[in-house]
Amino acid sequence: MSYIFDIEDVTVWSPALRVGKLYVGMARDLADSLGTSMGITVMASDFWEIELDNFDSFVRMMNAEYFSSEHPVLKVLVGAVLAPSIILLERGGNSIVPRSAEEREFFDRAHELSMPQ
Repeated sequence: MSYIFDIEDVTVWSPALRVGKLYVGMARDLADSLGTSMGITVMASDFWEIELDNFDSFVRMMNAEYFSSEHPVLKVLVGAVLAPSIILLERGGNSIVPRSAEEREFFDRAHELSMPQ
């Protein structure tokens, strides 16, 4: 079984059920912590629609939080959601341009994730 994440009726990610549940839960908690919407809406228990404009804002907020923090635990927690979110954002046609070598390295690691469509 797997989760399905779509943007405008195009599947951008279909992780294993456990991975999808964990991602959604962590993204929801992080969005709440940042005081924003995650831009992901449940359509069925294992099917999620990403609303690109809101998701883009959420990913940019995570990116700013991650790269402005010096707290190592916060960076690990935010980074766990940020990395796959960068890939989903790109698969939806949007992107964030890395502004530093640290950002470029993080984005390169995100691109190494195995994220089946």
